[in-house]
Amino acid sequence: MNVEKKVEALKSYVKSKAEEDANSILTDAQKKADEIKKEYETRATEEYNQIIESAKKQIKEIERSELSRAESKVSRILIEGQKDIMEDAMNLLKEKIFELPRSLAYPDLLYKFLEDAIKVLDSKEIIVKVRKEDKALVSKIISKFPKDINITISDEEAKIAGGVVIFSKDGKSIVENSLENKVEELKEEYLSELFARLKVR
Repeated sequence: MNVEKKVEALKSYVKSKAEEDANSILTDAQKKADEIKKEYETRATEEYNQIIESAKKQIKEIERSELSRAESKVSRILIEGQKDIMEDAMNLLKEKIFELPRSLAYPDLLYKFLEDAIKVLDSKEIIVKVRKEDKALVSKIISKFPKDINITISDEEAKIAGGVVIFSKDGKSIVENSLENKVEELKEEYLSELFARLKVR
């Protein structure tokens, strides 16, 4: 084989080998590119999922925070509502009880107040304080008590809306059975029943 043919054959081999190597390199490069692409797609998917999960967590935190804030607001509104109801109820209760001295039942009520107070004091010598408007009425009531109990009406007026305040003769024991006390005694019972009906307690 002459030199020219050898050169041509060599050129042909080199060209063929170069094309083969080039194709191999291109194939490897494409394969690598696909792997990188897949890796980035997987990473992108993972990052996307992480972002979504993070967003979901933030949304849940916001929901919890808003729900807690809403519940707190509702609780405050309910408490304020209860206070208003309590004040209205107590005002109504006081109004009704403080109207008793003008009722026909007041003389019997006053007798009962005095009788109960005397039982608590447990003394035979008693001084009773009343409103000045009730002195005449109490004088009549006293006459109905047993003669072994000595009841004296004090000249000093009791600063109460109605009822009686009694003392032992030595002044060491005192029992107040006034309308104000009745308001306090009835307060819890009245309000408990009221809130039970309203279903706010």
